[in-house]
Amino acid sequence: MHGVCIIIGAMTSGMAGFDDRLNEVLAQQADKSGESVDAYVRRAVVTRLVKELADDADSDLGRMLRTMRDAQDAAPTPAPAEESAPDDGIPFDSVIRDAARLQALRDTGLLDTPPDPKYDRLVAMAADALGVPIAAVSLVDDKRQFFKAAVGLGDNDDRITEMPVGRSVCRYAVETGRPLVVEDARTDELFADHPGVLDKTWVSYLGIPLLDDGGHALGTLCVWDQQPRQWTTGHIQILKDLAWIVREQIFD
Repeated sequence: MHGVCIIIGAMTSGMAGFDDRLNEVLAQQADKSGESVDAYVRRAVVTRLVKELADDADSDLGRMLRTMRDAQDAAPTPAPAEESAPDDGIPFDSVIRDAARLQALRDTGLLDTPPDPKYDRLVAMAADALGVPIAAVSLVDDKRQFFKAAVGLGDNDDRITEMPVGRSVCRYAVETGRPLVVEDARTDELFADHPGVLDKTWVSYLGIPLLDDGGHALGTLCVWDQQPRQWTTGHIQILKDLAWIVREQIFD
């Protein structure tokens, strides 16, 4: 994964050597996607990398990607559940408090563990590829959201490692078991009054649930920004591809 970051950096730094026409085309296409040229190129590199790996019959990572895609496509989608009000007054889908899901989460052994370079590299790739300031691998239990890895949430002793589940956005992706796409939470009926929106912690969000073999969503690979974003199908696919790799790390 470190090599990928080097490649991305080389491509973005090398754009100064492109001819004027190519730079003009790049700028036009990036503008159409609502991205900077650097973000557009980074996303293109990750997209091609994942595709070529998935198509490479001799690549162990490619075989893993194909297997994970098949497994996720076949995974059961959690049925909608009735909401109940816990003691703290915050409405929660019963999926969040499901005993089997919570046990599966505990069985990963990842809660309250220190940073791990392999997860750190993946969230850095997600942030680079989508051109966002914040990305995380989050795990959601019935009381909190724990960040196994994150960029944009501080460093070392100042790093944010968890938040109360009442402030969590990822819990909504966990509840449905589906990708959560929010372009401007300020105009979204569900999220306009969310604590994190009111205090300007986030405005746009994209999260892919991390499902185990039983279809339990344990957390997400997610990105967010304090500015509105137009998430394209390309953005969503890149994050899905990286989420499959995260899932493989968790359940390997």
